[in-house]
Amino acid sequence: MIQPQIGQDEWVANYEKRLIGRSGWRGVAYRIVERLPAWGWLVVLVMIGLLIPTLTDNEYVIRVAGTVALMATLGIGLNVVVGYAGLLDLGFVAFYGVGGYAYAYLSSGFTGLHVPTWISLIVITLLAALFGLLLGSPSLRLVGDYLAIVTLGFGQIFVQLTTSMTRVNLPGRAEPVNLTGGPNGIVNLDPVSLLGFTARTVTDYYYVLLAVLIGVLLVVYHLNQSRLGRAWRALREDELAAELMGMPTRRLKLQAFAIGAAIAGLSGALFAAWQGSVFPANFDITLLITLYAIVVLGGMGSLAGVVIGALIMITVPEILRTPALAGLVFYLSVVIILFSVLRPRLQTPILVVAVATFGTLLRALAGNPPGALPASGSALVDTIRSWLVIPANYTVVGNYAFGGLVLMILLVSRIKAVRLRFVALIPTLYLLVFVWETRLSQEPSVTRLLFVGVLLVVLMIYRPNGLLGQKRVEIV
Repeated sequence: MIQPQIGQDEWVANYEKRLIGRSGWRGVAYRIVERLPAWGWLVVLVMIGLLIPTLTDNEYVIRVAGTVALMATLGIGLNVVVGYAGLLDLGFVAFYGVGGYAYAYLSSGFTGLHVPTWISLIVITLLAALFGLLLGSPSLRLVGDYLAIVTLGFGQIFVQLTTSMTRVNLPGRAEPVNLTGGPNGIVNLDPVSLLGFTARTVTDYYYVLLAVLIGVLLVVYHLNQSRLGRAWRALREDELAAELMGMPTRRLKLQAFAIGAAIAGLSGALFAAWQGSVFPANFDITLLITLYAIVVLGGMGSLAGVVIGALIMITVPEILRTPALAGLVFYLSVVIILFSVLRPRLQTPILVVAVATFGTLLRALAGNPPGALPASGSALVDTIRSWLVIPANYTVVGNYAFGGLVLMILLVSRIKAVRLRFVALIPTLYLLVFVWETRLSQEPSVTRLLFVGVLLVVLMIYRPNGLLGQKRVEIV
């Protein structure tokens, strides 16, 4: 019998071997992910990105794809600060705004300057990095919540200044000067023009954003693999230990702030050129929440996770605008969650059949319900609606049902007995479907916010490290 080594936890030491030895689709997926090198994933990303404009000429779809690339680039910048260095920066969007307004100053009729794009982008990237150093310098002694509050104040100050600096008295000027355009912003910005190529269409800007995303991925990946990246990770795990080991923690923090801000400034300049204008509302706290959701969803410190997080956080809310597609995504998500949570997995199809039977019996007992929902345009949704009892005032009933659904979910989560919990899930899922069809599918704007909240809550419960975040495993 092999005895465990003294001072070493054998279970932890064999953690990677157990993952590799997994059977089933999880084991296959894990081995594929591990064996494909980083450049292989980059090639896959490039091929998928280049295929999108060839598969569709719908400008809306290409615009959404461009937004994914832009948000992924911005998320990578935030990941440098938060995911690698472990600095909770809530003013990150302000650097994005600095890049947008700097491009408006350098390349528009607002100031009369029309600087070539390549010069503008270089100047803006360096300027944003300088702002990152200026913000990082007074914040170096702060950690955790204190750093978050200070940086959040910086972000809010930026929005307020861009909104209100419309009548500023400058030395040597008799009349007040409009510096930001106020709520009306700055419009008619110059398009991106590089190496004789001028981006004028949505597809042109999509290729520019995709190229920048790939470039930023390469730079940050190599930074992460360098001594600087290892030092950032050490700083994130334990700042005091890193400092005792002789690491220049002050310089490391400043470098993280500067590099993250530089990426944000570059992204902001491209956004301003793509939109053709900048407004203070483009850089409010809503964008900050979306960015943190992207990083947390994908996994802190994971570049591929940021790209996947941006893909989910941008495309799914857009899909929810279309009722037929929204219904398909909703029911598919419910089935996936049930398969992930219920054990054995055979319970999931049995539960679906039980909910359909429960709804059919309930509808038969109710006779001919007087209510009718608008046409869905989906055979799947129409089939599911045939199980529901729809009253005439289904909107009001749906509001009360939403409150009842929350209580039912809390009740089911407290039940320990497996069989009793399975029985309680039947009316709970029926109520969930009823609330979706009567309320949530009818109000896409509210549903998108609820989707983000529910997605993050479920993820934090069942995978707190994010989709591609690595578990922290320590060997004693």
